[in-house]
Amino acid sequence: MLLFVSNVRRLGHTLHTDGRCWIIGLAIETEKLSKIYTHDANGQPVGLIDLSLVVEEGQIFGLLGPNGSGKTTTLKLLLGLIFPTAGRGQVFGQPLGSNTYKQRIGFLPEGPYFYEHLNGVELLQFYGSLFGMGGSALSARIEELLKLVGMWDRRFIRVRDYSRGMRQRIGVAQALINDPDLLFLDELTSGLDPIGVVDMHHLLTDLRDMGKTLFVCSHLLKDMEPLCDRVIILNRGKECRTGTVDELLRVADQVRLVLSNWSDELKTRLATSAADCEVADKQLICHFQDQSQALAAATIAVEAGAVIEDLGARRRTLEEVFIEAVGGEEPCDQSSE
Repeated sequence: MLLFVSNVRRLGHTLHTDGRCWIIGLAIETEKLSKIYTHDANGQPVGLIDLSLVVEEGQIFGLLGPNGSGKTTTLKLLLGLIFPTAGRGQVFGQPLGSNTYKQRIGFLPEGPYFYEHLNGVELLQFYGSLFGMGGSALSARIEELLKLVGMWDRRFIRVRDYSRGMRQRIGVAQALINDPDLLFLDELTSGLDPIGVVDMHHLLTDLRDMGKTLFVCSHLLKDMEPLCDRVIILNRGKECRTGTVDELLRVADQVRLVLSNWSDELKTRLATSAADCEVADKQLICHFQDQSQALAAATIAVEAGAVIEDLGARRRTLEEVFIEAVGGEEPCDQSSE
């Protein structure tokens, strides 16, 4: 029985099987997905516990968490490398582990191993052959990918002579060899220099613009913040936060005003209406409970000769959200879920 879903963006319809409803058109959907390895001394389960997430097609989705939070277990479940203890999940409408969706995915693990004696072209020929590719079609695909990842001019260099950045680039190329719709990328920017990180970000956003869905696993929060459309934070196997980056970083009902060329007199005056005012890097930063207060303060500041450097909704960093979510003694702050 098929039912049309009119209120879900870019999604098709729902299929009811075994009394459950799944949305077809999503890249990934899980419902209370669990993988329990053992129990700790207090009898609490160790592993991944009741993970429910939705990843829309065409998104860059970030999976965040400290060591031991369940990131690798989640990846292995979605890739079909291990099987759940409880719960369910689907990738492109197919149950976890199905060979059908594996034709549509690509995977770059953390610290991938490649045959050291092969060059870039030979390496991609090998991976292409695993998908039954060959001949002129494979040659054209290899050229396309090597140009995409910036390795065409280095295509005859042996893997043994690659830098860390080159290994990551060729790793992305091998993950794309079968032209997948969904890429799983584990710690893609770990160990890269700042230029390499920027290059990888550009590459991932280009892939998203091509219609690819990217599932990125990382603990490098500053790299993930400008990159992801949505993120989920895990801690000790449980979901702690999930949402768009903007939703997670925005502080409700607070507006931030940043001033330079300010005076102590102005600071004292603004402090009477601000929730708080502080000085950082010679700038005066004040937070207000509503927009009208902030606008009035901005007018006063300009009239006093100060320069407005920033005025807008107060935002935290992803690192602050992460520490708030996973920094306590309990696995997650249940009150924030």
